[in-house]
Amino acid sequence: MEGRERFRHNWLRRTLTRLVCLWNYTPKGSRLQSDFYWRDFENLPKAFEGFRIVQITDLHGRCFGKRQEVLVKKVKKQRPDLILITGDMMDELYEGGERNAVRWMYKEMAGIAPCFAILGNHETRSEYLPEILADLACSRVQLLRNESVLLLRQGGQIRLSGLETGLESALRKDEEDPDHIGEILAKMYPRHPEEQHIFTVLMAHKPEKIHLYSRYDIDLVFSGHAHGGLMKIGPFGLLAPGQGIFPKYIQGTYDEDGTYMIVGRGLGGPRIGIPPEIVTVELHRKQRPGKER
Repeated sequence: MEGRERFRHNWLRRTLTRLVCLWNYTPKGSRLQSDFYWRDFENLPKAFEGFRIVQITDLHGRCFGKRQEVLVKKVKKQRPDLILITGDMMDELYEGGERNAVRWMYKEMAGIAPCFAILGNHETRSEYLPEILADLACSRVQLLRNESVLLLRQGGQIRLSGLETGLESALRKDEEDPDHIGEILAKMYPRHPEEQHIFTVLMAHKPEKIHLYSRYDIDLVFSGHAHGGLMKIGPFGLLAPGQGIFPKYIQGTYDEDGTYMIVGRGLGGPRIGIPPEIVTVELHRKQRPGKER
């Protein structure tokens, strides 16, 4: 009985989600946008001045043109030095056209610039996780699962990290244990006061955990998950998983205790009145008084 009830719930949820997703096929819902951010950081290595990062998030198996050609053209136009894929590339199923849409996206993005990815809640809870991991392994996209890499450029370095934030993504209270995330972050960012700080970029699918991310020396966070708040009501969003009604972190930029977070509203999934989007961020060194850039 429990299994049958779960199946009925999943079937109902999928049906309601697909009805809301019908808005994506309207002219406004199909018009892919690009939002650009320019950000100064005091401790950005000089070698990374003008470094461009494109973020792709929450594709949910959606295809933009044949073999993602519309998405590819939009990303190429941004001239990225780095592409970050911040989770929920699949929706409920990972087969047929939906799986092809994700495979094409991985292939094409990796052909534009170095490309790194994390898993979102749709991947981590999916029965298709082995297929997802296999497709990533066959691509040139590097998956980060609670781990970090160093990006090197002309003597400068940036630490890029990927946080995998759990299995739960319900509209009810999030059941994920904050202490568990803290333990992962503590292992990724051990505190050594005597060591010089390395500029750090974190990919973390869930923006509502910013209060945890900001406890560590993280300069820039890329998140998604909120779909722009599902529906805009004036300047506010209506709903977001993990945040509930009138969520705080839905799209754009946020600054908490010195940690700067960018939340992409994503490309697919349920939304009404919120166009699909890619994010481009250009990094710059903060100009000190009396000194020229």
